[in-house]
Amino acid sequence: MYAQLDSTYSEGVEVEKDRKIKQKEKEAEQLILQAKSAKSIKKVELLVEISNFYRRQLRDSEKALEYATLAVKEATEIRDSFWIAKTSIHAGVIHRNQGESDFALTLLLRGVSIAEELGNDSLQTDAIHKVAVTYLLMRDYEQSYKYSIKEEKLWREMGSEYGFASALNLKGISLIYLKRFDEAIEPIEQGLVIAEKLEDEDLMYKLYFNLADAYLKKEDLGKATSYISKSSEITTRINDNYGNLVNMIKLGEIYAAKGDLSKAINTVEEGVDLAQKFRYAALVRNGHEALRDIYFRAGDYKKAFENQAIATIMNDSLSNISRKHQVANMQTYYESERKAKENQLLREESKNKSLTIYLVSAITIIALLLVALFVYSAQIKKKTIIRLRSQNDEIRSVYEKMSKQTAIIESNNVTLKQSINYARLIQNAVQVNTTSIFDELNDYFVIDRPRDIVSGDGYWFEEREGEFYVALADCTGHGIPGAFMSILCNSLLQDIFASQAGVRSPAQMLLELHNRLLNHLHKQATNIQDGMDIAICRINTKEKAITYAGAKQPMLYVDKDGEFNRFKAGALPIGGHELKIKRKYEDITIYYQVGDTIYLASDGYQDQFGGKNDKKFMTKRLYTMLSQIHKMPLQKQKIHIENQLEKWQANNSQTDDIMMIGIRLL
Repeated sequence: MYAQLDSTYSEGVEVEKDRKIKQKEKEAEQLILQAKSAKSIKKVELLVEISNFYRRQLRDSEKALEYATLAVKEATEIRDSFWIAKTSIHAGVIHRNQGESDFALTLLLRGVSIAEELGNDSLQTDAIHKVAVTYLLMRDYEQSYKYSIKEEKLWREMGSEYGFASALNLKGISLIYLKRFDEAIEPIEQGLVIAEKLEDEDLMYKLYFNLADAYLKKEDLGKATSYISKSSEITTRINDNYGNLVNMIKLGEIYAAKGDLSKAINTVEEGVDLAQKFRYAALVRNGHEALRDIYFRAGDYKKAFENQAIATIMNDSLSNISRKHQVANMQTYYESERKAKENQLLREESKNKSLTIYLVSAITIIALLLVALFVYSAQIKKKTIIRLRSQNDEIRSVYEKMSKQTAIIESNNVTLKQSINYARLIQNAVQVNTTSIFDELNDYFVIDRPRDIVSGDGYWFEEREGEFYVALADCTGHGIPGAFMSILCNSLLQDIFASQAGVRSPAQMLLELHNRLLNHLHKQATNIQDGMDIAICRINTKEKAITYAGAKQPMLYVDKDGEFNRFKAGALPIGGHELKIKRKYEDITIYYQVGDTIYLASDGYQDQFGGKNDKKFMTKRLYTMLSQIHKMPLQKQKIHIENQLEKWQANNSQTDDIMMIGIRLL
């Protein structure tokens, strides 16, 4: 009975919600009809009102942007400077909220410039505030701080308490990101006093949130928790979805700082899911960055890497969206300005024609006609000079915009490189965490030289009951896709080793790895054809025995007398595109003498181009080199191998990821 009542109630809520949405859509349609018949400034006002209605009432950002763009176009055509500035600022905010900060900045700075020319302090200061927020979202914190200082001064002179409090809040945020935490708290607390006096809950929750962030970074978790709770109480009460989600993600970060990682992960993941639902792209990216840090703290490097990759991809995606809208909307704004100029020129030409007809009709004396022609020629020359100056100003303006865009692109590249460097840190943590197992073997080396920052080559070590296991994998691709496969391989090998006590044979491990990779990537249902070449060795130091199995990855063996052997691998890789062919891998067991050496290497070293004729290093040259240096201690071998590579490569770029492991057997 109660379940039926709950269901009926839920359906009633949905029906009421649909009814309200339809009612609001009708209101929007009425406004659109009014705008179609309106003229001049009234039409611009209605277009802005429609844009705001879609943004705030219907939460349709695309429609909001569509009518904001039309408002800018209309204001430009009627050549009303105040409305050109106001609509540019309005459109800039919508572009910024969609993650298109670079284009938003172009529009907002346009608004600042026009408002300053008009002497409209209120409009200018509002635009400066939005510019500062935009720089903050673009992570240019120095510029954000600079504009918040300008805004603070202007609002103080104008006597606006709300504006002054907003400027103090923004100043504090900029200082937090500049890691000047003690300086940040003072302006935020000043702003909070004003906001509480004004009883402005929207501003209050933002100030509470920023105090929580500042104290979290100062590691004062008691105050951080107190302030985030106050912020959450307000956003829940005023039903602010964005504010609720921002608070949720920050609360997750506080849980992580307290060491409650499970609660932190659940809280942030819930926030990310809801942010995706409401299409808050920048917030989704921030959530994945928070999850990256939490998983890294938890030691789950695979998930840390995955969240870092998603955040990086989203940064790139947001940048691409921005470029797409920028091209489309710049075209719209340019067309409207061009038409306005053409209409002005037509009016001027019409005046000139009338003047010419009047002069021709009135002047009958040849001398006066010559004078008129001279005057007319001078006017044409003057107009040409003015037009050339105008074109020169436009070219200079375009150049300045291009310079700003270049700076933004360079900044984005720095951010992307920082993200990939962080991904490399995670990849190293996954692998280096296992090398301590091999310290017992005393003499070994690992060469790891990615072609890009992160690598598609990876290694894995493990030990159990006196037996040592080592694997080297050369995964499909390089860079971020290859690194994904490398970390996945490491994780699957660890799972196989930990979960199946009976799996001890390298050949069995390869077969199990193949099956799990297929299952993990759902290869039967998609076109994903990634895989890896891999070698696995088991070393038993008591019995002096090595068991090896490989999938397109050989084991190289040099005995203590310098005799070289290459143990051949199976012909099929793990994964890959040859899925219908059944995999079969065989164990090869050999008995060694103390002082013998084994090597595992990806194909990057022998495939490196260089030398006098710019050719590959080749396997024969590699095998000869290993035979010649086999008596050296392995750390000296490593230095020799890397020096030879650098000498061979010279000024050529690195062809592929390079990895090699050498182990002196005990």
